[in-house]
Amino acid sequence: MANFLAIAIVLNLIESAIALSPIPGAKLGFANVVTLIILYMYSFKDATALALLRVLLVGVLAGRLLGPTFYMSLGGVALSVIVMGLMKKTNFFGILGVSVIGSIFHVAGQIGAGIFVIGSTVILYWMPVMLFVSIPAGVITGLIGKKFISLWGTWHTEINH
Repeated sequence: MANFLAIAIVLNLIESAIALSPIPGAKLGFANVVTLIILYMYSFKDATALALLRVLLVGVLAGRLLGPTFYMSLGGVALSVIVMGLMKKTNFFGILGVSVIGSIFHVAGQIGAGIFVIGSTVILYWMPVMLFVSIPAGVITGLIGKKFISLWGTWHTEINH
Protein backbone atom coordinates (compact mmCIF):
# COMPACT_ATOMS: atom_id res chain seq x y z
CA MET A 1 0.00 0.00 0.00
CA ALA A 2 2.88 2.36 0.79
CA ASN A 3 4.23 1.91 -2.73
CA PHE A 4 0.84 2.67 -4.25
CA LEU A 5 0.55 5.77 -2.04
CA ALA A 6 3.99 6.95 -3.15
CA ILE A 7 3.06 6.46 -6.81
CA ALA A 8 -0.19 8.39 -6.33
CA ILE A 9 1.64 11.25 -4.62
CA VAL A 10 4.25 11.48 -7.40
CA LEU A 11 1.56 11.39 -10.11
CA ASN A 12 -0.38 14.10 -8.28
CA LEU A 13 2.69 16.33 -7.93
CA ILE A 14 3.65 15.87 -11.59
CA GLU A 15 0.10 16.70 -12.69
CA SER A 16 0.09 19.80 -10.52
CA ALA A 17 3.11 21.10 -12.43
CA ILE A 18 1.39 20.67 -15.81
CA ALA A 19 -1.27 23.28 -16.63
CA LEU A 20 -3.73 21.63 -19.01
CA SER A 21 -6.75 23.73 -18.23
CA PRO A 22 -7.64 27.39 -17.83
CA ILE A 23 -9.07 26.49 -14.43
CA PRO A 24 -6.57 27.08 -11.60
CA GLY A 25 -5.58 23.81 -9.95
CA ALA A 26 -7.47 21.62 -12.47
CA LYS A 27 -5.73 18.37 -13.38
CA LEU A 28 -6.55 15.31 -15.43
CA GLY A 29 -6.61 13.22 -12.26
CA PHE A 30 -4.22 10.43 -13.17
CA ALA A 31 -3.34 9.99 -9.50
CA ASN A 32 -6.94 8.77 -9.19
CA VAL A 33 -6.04 5.70 -11.24
CA VAL A 34 -4.21 4.42 -8.16
CA THR A 35 -7.35 4.89 -6.04
CA LEU A 36 -9.36 2.99 -8.66
CA ILE A 37 -6.82 0.15 -8.72
CA ILE A 38 -6.84 -0.11 -4.92
CA LEU A 39 -10.65 -0.09 -4.89
CA TYR A 40 -10.71 -3.09 -7.23
CA MET A 41 -7.65 -4.99 -5.98
CA TYR A 42 -8.08 -4.41 -2.26
CA SER A 43 -11.09 -2.71 -0.68
CA PHE A 44 -13.19 0.41 -0.35
CA LYS A 45 -11.58 1.06 3.03
CA ASP A 46 -8.06 0.86 1.56
CA ALA A 47 -8.99 3.05 -1.43
CA THR A 48 -10.49 5.65 0.89
CA ALA A 49 -7.44 5.67 3.17
CA LEU A 50 -5.06 5.93 0.22
CA ALA A 51 -7.00 8.75 -1.45
CA LEU A 52 -7.34 10.81 1.73
CA LEU A 53 -3.69 10.30 2.68
CA ARG A 54 -2.63 11.31 -0.84
CA VAL A 55 -4.57 14.57 -0.65
CA LEU A 56 -3.19 15.30 2.81
CA LEU A 57 0.43 14.52 1.93
CA VAL A 58 0.31 16.37 -1.39
CA GLY A 59 -1.15 19.33 0.49
CA VAL A 60 1.81 19.25 2.87
CA LEU A 61 4.44 18.68 0.15
CA ALA A 62 3.04 21.31 -2.20
CA GLY A 63 2.49 23.86 0.56
CA ARG A 64 -1.28 23.98 -0.02
CA LEU A 65 -2.44 22.36 3.18
CA LEU A 66 -5.66 23.98 4.41
CA GLY A 67 -5.85 26.27 1.37
CA PRO A 68 -8.79 26.41 -1.06
CA THR A 69 -7.30 23.87 -3.50
CA PHE A 70 -6.65 21.46 -0.61
CA TYR A 71 -10.29 21.56 0.46
CA MET A 72 -11.47 21.26 -3.14
CA SER A 73 -9.23 18.22 -3.65
CA LEU A 74 -10.44 16.73 -0.40
CA GLY A 75 -14.10 17.30 -1.32
CA GLY A 76 -13.58 15.82 -4.77
CA VAL A 77 -11.72 12.76 -3.52
CA ALA A 78 -14.12 12.10 -0.66
CA LEU A 79 -17.25 12.23 -2.82
CA SER A 80 -15.73 10.32 -5.73
CA VAL A 81 -14.41 7.48 -3.56
CA ILE A 82 -17.76 7.09 -1.80
CA VAL A 83 -19.66 7.01 -5.10
CA MET A 84 -17.12 4.69 -6.78
CA GLY A 85 -17.37 2.31 -3.81
CA LEU A 86 -21.16 2.27 -4.10
CA MET A 87 -21.09 1.84 -7.88
CA LYS A 88 -18.55 -0.99 -7.65
CA LYS A 89 -20.80 -2.71 -5.15
CA THR A 90 -23.68 -2.74 -7.66
CA ASN A 91 -21.45 -4.70 -10.03
CA PHE A 92 -23.32 -3.09 -12.93
CA PHE A 93 -20.95 -0.56 -14.50
CA GLY A 94 -17.56 -2.27 -14.52
CA ILE A 95 -14.31 -0.50 -13.80
CA LEU A 96 -14.61 1.89 -16.76
CA GLY A 97 -18.10 3.05 -15.79
CA VAL A 98 -17.11 3.35 -12.14
CA SER A 99 -14.14 5.49 -13.16
CA VAL A 100 -16.24 7.86 -15.29
CA ILE A 101 -18.90 8.18 -12.60
CA GLY A 102 -16.13 8.80 -10.07
CA SER A 103 -14.69 11.57 -12.24
CA ILE A 104 -18.08 13.26 -12.49
CA PHE A 105 -18.60 13.11 -8.73
CA HIS A 106 -15.04 14.30 -8.18
CA VAL A 107 -16.00 17.50 -9.99
CA ALA A 108 -19.21 17.75 -7.95
CA GLY A 109 -17.22 17.37 -4.73
CA GLN A 110 -14.71 19.99 -5.85
CA ILE A 111 -17.45 22.43 -6.79
CA GLY A 112 -19.29 21.83 -3.51
CA ALA A 113 -16.14 22.35 -1.47
CA GLY A 114 -15.24 25.39 -3.58
CA ILE A 115 -18.62 27.00 -2.93
CA PHE A 116 -18.22 26.34 0.78
CA VAL A 117 -14.61 27.63 0.97
CA ILE A 118 -14.99 30.61 -1.35
CA GLY A 119 -18.46 31.47 -0.11
CA SER A 120 -19.81 32.07 -3.60
CA THR A 121 -21.52 30.08 -6.34
CA VAL A 122 -19.41 31.80 -9.01
CA ILE A 123 -17.35 28.59 -9.20
CA LEU A 124 -20.36 26.88 -10.81
CA TYR A 125 -19.40 28.62 -14.07
CA TRP A 126 -16.32 26.37 -14.24
CA MET A 127 -18.37 23.17 -13.97
CA PRO A 128 -18.96 22.60 -17.73
CA VAL A 129 -15.24 23.00 -18.46
CA MET A 130 -14.31 20.76 -15.54
CA LEU A 131 -16.72 18.07 -16.73
CA PHE A 132 -15.45 18.44 -20.30
CA VAL A 133 -11.96 17.59 -19.03
CA SER A 134 -12.92 15.08 -16.34
CA ILE A 135 -15.14 12.72 -18.32
CA PRO A 136 -12.49 11.80 -20.92
CA ALA A 137 -9.95 11.65 -18.07
CA GLY A 138 -12.28 9.22 -16.28
CA VAL A 139 -12.37 7.05 -19.41
CA ILE A 140 -8.57 7.08 -19.66
CA THR A 141 -8.18 6.41 -15.93
CA GLY A 142 -10.62 3.50 -16.18
CA LEU A 143 -8.79 2.02 -19.17
CA ILE A 144 -5.41 2.33 -17.42
CA GLY A 145 -6.83 0.81 -14.23
CA LYS A 146 -8.41 -2.07 -16.13
CA LYS A 147 -5.18 -2.80 -18.00
CA PHE A 148 -3.08 -2.59 -14.83
CA ILE A 149 -5.34 -5.00 -12.95
CA SER A 150 -5.24 -7.41 -15.89
CA LEU A 151 -1.43 -7.25 -16.01
CA TRP A 152 -1.19 -7.50 -12.23
CA GLY A 153 -3.05 -10.81 -12.34
CA THR A 154 -0.62 -12.09 -14.97
CA TRP A 155 2.44 -10.89 -13.02
CA HIS A 156 1.10 -12.35 -9.78
CA THR A 157 0.49 -15.72 -11.42
CA GLU A 158 3.97 -15.79 -12.98
CA ILE A 159 5.66 -14.85 -9.70
CA ASN A 160 3.83 -17.54 -7.73
CA HIS A 161 4.64 -20.33 -10.18
